[in-house]
Amino acid sequence: MKISKVMAIVIIAVSVCMTACDNAGAQTGNETAAVTDEAAAEETDTKEDAEPTVIPTPTAAADDTKVATGSGTEVTPSVAVTGSGDETEEPTYDKEDIVAVEGDKVMYAQHSVNVRKGPGTDFEIVGRLAINDEIAVIGESKTTPWKEIRYKDSTAFVHGDYISTEQIDLEALKAAQEAAIATQAAAAQAAAEQAAAQAAAQAAPQPQPAVQEAPVQVASPVKTLFIGDSRTCQMQSVTGGGNCNWICEYAQSFEWFRDTAVVKADPLVGKGTRVVICMGVNDPNNINNYAAVTNQKAAEWTARGAAVYYVSINPVDHPYEDKTVPIDSFNATMPGLLSGVKWIDTASTVKQGGFVLEDGIHYDSAGNLTIFNMIYRNLR
Repeated sequence: MKISKVMAIVIIAVSVCMTACDNAGAQTGNETAAVTDEAAAEETDTKEDAEPTVIPTPTAAADDTKVATGSGTEVTPSVAVTGSGDETEEPTYDKEDIVAVEGDKVMYAQHSVNVRKGPGTDFEIVGRLAINDEIAVIGESKTTPWKEIRYKDSTAFVHGDYISTEQIDLEALKAAQEAAIATQAAAAQAAAEQAAAQAAAQAAPQPQPAVQEAPVQVASPVKTLFIGDSRTCQMQSVTGGGNCNWICEYAQSFEWFRDTAVVKADPLVGKGTRVVICMGVNDPNNINNYAAVTNQKAAEWTARGAAVYYVSINPVDHPYEDKTVPIDSFNATMPGLLSGVKWIDTASTVKQGGFVLEDGIHYDSAGNLTIFNMIYRNLR
């Protein structure tokens, strides 16, 4: 009798043990499958995010990365993530990295720039400096451009790229802006007069088309040719030329494009040349004239075996807000006026943010490099 009871107890214990083992094995299998699926998903995301860049954008020292925020570029430190889910620790920094400055060093803001609790964009914004605001620098990071400053009875940090020992000459800046506005007004008047003359010419009887001549053969055509104003010159500078040819000058408009740029370009364009035109920010109301000349030259150049591209006008900011409506109109209308010319829209991406305008019309080096790469990826 006792033996039977013992055997029954043993059988029950074995059964319970086998059930527990089966459940543990199933759970382990599920966890393994979950890890495998998660790794596969991570690999897929990495491949989808990766995008080749024609010219690599330079990165900051160590693990810091430059990012555009508001009107300034700041440096983001690495932040440790702990816990089992999505929680992120409040950012900290190594105080040993901050070296005290002997005596308060007086400096001035060169832009409107954020003031933060710590040396990086992950730290809380505690204020903002306006252009020419005076600050006292009391410490400097040994590894990043961030500076520690006295701020509102405490200390805070500001990015060193946007402060200087020299103040901005606001009078000279104002005079330059007024001169630019006067030039723009004169150009608009000239454009109106030219448009009236063009309308009168179109109303007159049109001459019979001339007999089509054979395309001009260029002995040594260039591969990629950029034509544009000061923004194009800045792209040339930040890329070091980018293995392209460049015809660009500061503060230029339609007359220069028609009378100088296309004349210089003509002997360089032949079979395989990609001509990239970046004009119009200084006189967007000249849209019809730009379209007419571009279409005329595109007909000649494509007959030689070249391809012609026209790039949208990227946004502007203060003190050039009056250009915003004409620029938007230019970008909306120009694609429909072009013939045999491929339109490259960079403005839509720039409008989404992340680009820094240094003076209301020109982008910083990182922005110019990004815009160049956007254009280059569209060349076929």
